[in-house]
Amino acid sequence: MFAVVGLLTTAVIYAIMSRWVAWRKTLLIAPSVGAMIVVGLAGGIGTRGASAWWQQPLWRNLVLYAVMFAGMMFRVIWDQLEAWRQHNAQPGARRQRRPRFDFWDFVYPVMPSLALFQAVLWLAGQNELNLQLCLASFQNGFFWHAVLARTKQSIESAGTKL
Repeated sequence: MFAVVGLLTTAVIYAIMSRWVAWRKTLLIAPSVGAMIVVGLAGGIGTRGASAWWQQPLWRNLVLYAVMFAGMMFRVIWDQLEAWRQHNAQPGARRQRRPRFDFWDFVYPVMPSLALFQAVLWLAGQNELNLQLCLASFQNGFFWHAVLARTKQSIESAGTKL
């Protein structure tokens, strides 16, 4: 479910940032947003009871995934801005007026997002949604390269010990 929401969000971001005509953007954005609403409402919004709706496990996990996903997207934007600044700082290089964003740069972090989200779920445990969890989730998303490399190292070291 989280991968579906991530891919749909990436499609919406791409459609907004693209230079397509309005009808093509609408053709991509409308079904994507509709599918996200259906996925979100599949569990039902529980507004009655002892806990608030965002404290229920499904909604807490969706919020944490969205925050982690936002961290991944911020990292993509950060990397592109750094590459743009380095290119413009080179002497004799033709200056670019604005950074260039590629759709696949935004899709690439979506692929390992479920594996990275497991670390956020482990950290969250049974805790309620709070600012510290959201910041940890954003940080996990922003530094997704390092988290994935560390996980890969631990898996490889465990494999060599066997």
